[in-house]
Amino acid sequence: MKVLLLAVFFLLLAPIVAQKTIVSGRVTEMNTGNGIPFAKVQFVDTKIGVYTDSLGFYRIESYYALDSIRFSMGGYQTLTLKIEKDKIQEINARLKDVLLEFGEVTVRPPDELPSTRLHKRVVRNKEINNKEKLQAYEYEVYNKMQLDLNNIGENFGQKGISKRLDLVLNYLDSTDQGKTYLPVLLSESISDYYYKKSPQKKKEIVKASQITGIENLQINQFMGDMYLDINIYDNTINMFQRAFISPCADFARNHYRFYLEDSTFIGNNWCYKLRFVPKRVGELTFEGEMWIHDTTYAVRRVSATLSDGANINLVNNLYFEHEFEQVAPEVWMLVSERMIVDANLTKNAKTYGFFGRKYSSRKKYKVNYVYEDAFYKSENTVTILDSAGVRSKEYWKENRHIPLSIQEDGINKMVDSLENTPFFNRLKNLTYLATTGYYPLGYVELGSVTSLVSYNQVEHLRLGLALRTSNKFSKRLELGGRAAYGFYDEKMKYAGSIRYNITPKKRGMLSTYYSYDIEQIGASPTAAAVGSTFGTLFRTGPLNKLTFVSKAGINLEKDIGKDFILFGGFEAKEFTALGEASYTRYNRSDSVFETIKRIRASEFTVRFRWTKDEEFLSGSFDRIALPSKYPILSIQGIFGVKGILGSNYNYQKVEFQYLHNVPIGVLGRIRYGLTAGYVFGTTAYPFLKVHEGNQSYWLLTSTFNKLNFYEFISDRYVSCFIENHWEGLLFDRIPLIRKLKWRLVTSGRMMYGAVSEKHNQEMFIPSFTKRFGNLPYIEANIGIENIFKMFRVDLVYRVTHLEEDMNPLGIRARWAFNF
Repeated sequence: MKVLLLAVFFLLLAPIVAQKTIVSGRVTEMNTGNGIPFAKVQFVDTKIGVYTDSLGFYRIESYYALDSIRFSMGGYQTLTLKIEKDKIQEINARLKDVLLEFGEVTVRPPDELPSTRLHKRVVRNKEINNKEKLQAYEYEVYNKMQLDLNNIGENFGQKGISKRLDLVLNYLDSTDQGKTYLPVLLSESISDYYYKKSPQKKKEIVKASQITGIENLQINQFMGDMYLDINIYDNTINMFQRAFISPCADFARNHYRFYLEDSTFIGNNWCYKLRFVPKRVGELTFEGEMWIHDTTYAVRRVSATLSDGANINLVNNLYFEHEFEQVAPEVWMLVSERMIVDANLTKNAKTYGFFGRKYSSRKKYKVNYVYEDAFYKSENTVTILDSAGVRSKEYWKENRHIPLSIQEDGINKMVDSLENTPFFNRLKNLTYLATTGYYPLGYVELGSVTSLVSYNQVEHLRLGLALRTSNKFSKRLELGGRAAYGFYDEKMKYAGSIRYNITPKKRGMLSTYYSYDIEQIGASPTAAAVGSTFGTLFRTGPLNKLTFVSKAGINLEKDIGKDFILFGGFEAKEFTALGEASYTRYNRSDSVFETIKRIRASEFTVRFRWTKDEEFLSGSFDRIALPSKYPILSIQGIFGVKGILGSNYNYQKVEFQYLHNVPIGVLGRIRYGLTAGYVFGTTAYPFLKVHEGNQSYWLLTSTFNKLNFYEFISDRYVSCFIENHWEGLLFDRIPLIRKLKWRLVTSGRMMYGAVSEKHNQEMFIPSFTKRFGNLPYIEANIGIENIFKMFRVDLVYRVTHLEEDMNPLGIRARWAFNF
């Protein structure tokens, strides 16, 4: 029984012990076999060593990935032996006497620089110094995020804006460089964080949280990247949609020059200072210094800024500082982090910009303590306690890891005062209009600036107006509506919608809507709408195959667990063909061709979407996904049922979609995807797969840009695409172009499908629609993005399905604000 218990004990201990290299044995004289007392036993290339006891026995252990051990003693030849990593083993050493003889001494320069040797040892020990080696760990973390208006200048008090907002002068602060800034937003949280390696589980419990100041979703999107956990041991550090090369990368010496400059104690640790600078201008690298522990070669402290000329927009500079401590023997963990981001349109812009600041402190570490599996099970990676948002001032004062400054503590009071200033409210409303297209008017918002005026072949001149309730009305219920009038068809179009968040803690958005308007079937969801002011100006062909759509529906989008989103809905719709589009069928009973005035369908939709570790920055009704390294998988079923609300057809549509956005280090980032679908039953062609096209000069990144509307229709299909953003890999190496910060982008798209003749029994597929035959449709793009920091221009080449007099080439452009 004791043997059984002992075996069970060692089985339970194995996951922890297996991480160590443990060597024991005896050091003896080769001639006599006697033990050698006080001989030195040391792991090669480390300062981890022990001395033998009076009989020559020793025991030495380490977490580090070591493969050699050295035995030395005065008067004996030094002996180096191989060992097995991460195993318990016995090694006995027999040392041979030496006779000291002095011969010729030759002094040669070292084979490699001391800085290179040191960096190689840092890289060699990355895995063992990385926190992810541990079976489990936990800690308490305090996060503070702050947003400051900067670039104010010395004469801010004499400027017109400050005269109207003179109360802010009492809250100005300054940086170490003497620059004046104004704190406008502060977010704080205190959490307990838990990590388990196998199987990997993460859990965070937010014990306290508060936000003071001016909230703005668009700014929060910028600050969202600052929530990311920077790991200096990763090969690349992903921030602001870019992959920066870490100074601890395996290949860092290809991109950095390292200089060994100093050594000193940091706390109780003797450390070497290793300074790093980029080898080339324009690469996404840092410039700074690391302090390396002399025994474990762990990073004790690192501080860095963006390198000059780094190809990144909006961010003038970035500074971060990490402090590590040994919280257990040979276990180094991050204990404090500071980050400052200086953002503006251009580096020398005189307009106001802002500082994004992050401070993070971690303490109360517990290492390799694994809880029961039930502890890690949760519907959310982050759980917010009900009491988190109502903590008292006394609680914050007692539990903050560092106290607030006078300016930080006064943000709420300042913002409350500003809210009563008409000029400030006008500035805030204009900013909101620029980012959302809507202008706030108390409990409602008026818009949308993107669809006030437009033109198409059916309506000619079209005027539109939209209205929706604001967060001041409710943060759970939104009422919205829009109206438009076409001066040629003399018809009023309108729509209304209601959105209600039924479960705010775990998003459950219930929506119902009605729309009576013109639509373009086969337009991408990201394309400019028929009523878009912008879309009117940049068409490559007439919108002469439109459809008048009357539809009503209800749907629910619900987050399930940590990684699943479930969507379910019902929609009843009626289509009427406009322009060159027509609905024709053969009437077998009368043996005549007849035109159908309108068609109806009633559809039930179910969609499952999965992405591991996806997080969101959420407003009251809309949200922005933060990047996840995992792909997005979704499967959707649409079921058309005949007879419900006058529906004419029975059919079922199944579609699978795979999307992935992958940073690939110095090669940029790749976005790729696959879609496949099948339509069962028989139905009219508008309810089949009308492949999305684009008849505008506006570049669409989710569809085919040289494909016309209704050019291909399928009931079984597959499509794929790949797009590589090469960032500055090519242009940053061309001296004259490097200053422009252009970036190369290439992409390719392909689709193939077929349509059964059985659908012609319900309605003839239009004559202007083509068949794939044995040839897929293919497009290839090459383009330049980041032109003037906001434009992208692509040359699009239509590879297949060309017609006589058709130009296979086309220019498409778009604007986008990217980092």
